[in-house]
Amino acid sequence: MVLEDLRRAVFAGADMIIERETELCSLDAFVGDGDHGVTVRKGYQKVKAAIEEDDPKTMGDLMMSAGMGLADTAGGAIGPILASMFLGFASAIMGKDELGVKDLADMFAAGLKRVQDLGGAQPGDCTMVDTLYPFVESLKNAETDDVKEALEAAAEKGFEGSEATRDMIPKLGRARNLAERAIGYIDAGSRSMYYFLKGFADNAVA
Repeated sequence: MVLEDLRRAVFAGADMIIERETELCSLDAFVGDGDHGVTVRKGYQKVKAAIEEDDPKTMGDLMMSAGMGLADTAGGAIGPILASMFLGFASAIMGKDELGVKDLADMFAAGLKRVQDLGGAQPGDCTMVDTLYPFVESLKNAETDDVKEALEAAAEKGFEGSEATRDMIPKLGRARNLAERAIGYIDAGSRSMYYFLKGFADNAVA
């Protein structure tokens, strides 16, 4: 991946979330206040706007623009968490002109670490980490140097992780107050994270 590939992939991931605002709000309504789709739609619209306005010339700066855009826009707890993820991405790829599978694994791992450091979530807590963690692990363990193949396989693992939240008892956020009553519902944050990763993976290679 080069700069234009990264830009296209980020925009595609953002668009996939923006287009699914209603679905994500519906998921959130089961266990939250029903505004997750609105919040992430606004956040990822700002990601695109910030990148377009800044017109970054390096990969690290592109992710930095995205992170700062999210920090300025997305509300609630999710805004700072997503912003920190993109800033983690930026820190891992500063100075790089091209990204291979290992570079992408390092990038997403850095984003995951920022998310966990800020929000405290672990796999099994019924959050976006349940999508992002298996995605990262798949990239880390990829047996191919083909970026598209590795990312698509990782996105499938991310989907499986999101689906698994149906059977989890939430440990964080408003949903934790429901305890066992939340079982049977997909976590909205895990699903929006999947949509970003899926859009990214499908469009990383022209």
